Amino acid sequence: MSTQTLPGSDAARHGTGQADLTIMLAAHDAFRRDLVALARTASRGSLADPVRRLAIAAGWDTFKRQLLQHHEAEDTALWPALRARLGGRRPATSALSTLDAMEAEHELIDPLLAAVDAAFADEQAPLGDVIGELASKLTGHLGHEERDALPLIGATLTAGEWSGVVDDIQSRGSAADAIEMVPWMLDHVPAQDVPAVLAQFPPVVSRLYHIEWKPRYDAQPRW
Repeated sequence: MSTQTLPGSDAARHGTGQADLTIMLAAHDAFRRDLVALARTASRGSLADPVRRLAIAAGWDTFKRQLLQHHEAEDTALWPALRARLGGRRPATSALSTLDAMEAEHELIDPLLAAVDAAFADEQAPLGDVIGELASKLTGHLGHEERDALPLIGATLTAGEWSGVVDDIQSRGSAADAIEMVPWMLDHVPAQDVPAVLAQFPPVVSRLYHIEWKPRYDAQPRW
């Protein structure tokens, strides 16, 4: 499978329940977008150009930061909330094994970020192969999560409980996290779809995104 045409999944978009997964799915789409950008731009030739190298590094650093924060939020807030609700249900074995798989996949993916860093620094390393391994593992994980894990949110949590999880995740982050995360997530999103994503945040976020956060984000060349 080419990293130029990474597939998405609509499975989680059509699940049952009251939970609105707009932000989760927008983040997944942004990860896929950046994987394509990484594969397209990160070559030995482009890295030899100091200007291109800085742009690639900026995109890569943002991607890494967002992926690690996303995985940490799931591991510390989302999966525990689902486990707490599923623990009292029968049968829950299959659902709990899905959550086990999500955590195990995170443990496989996160070290690949360090492997790409090492390949950037070592001109003899097979950079394309390392990037391909990251793209394969992360793309597979995103599809698995959308197919089997995200539908558990709507099937297990009420809208209020899901809102509580989102509030918990947001409370763990800083203002600087939001300043980067929102425009990163919306980068290359069609203009007509941007309001639906911004509607998931407090109204002040939309205003700050348009007047401060997006211009600041766009001023930094990436990829």
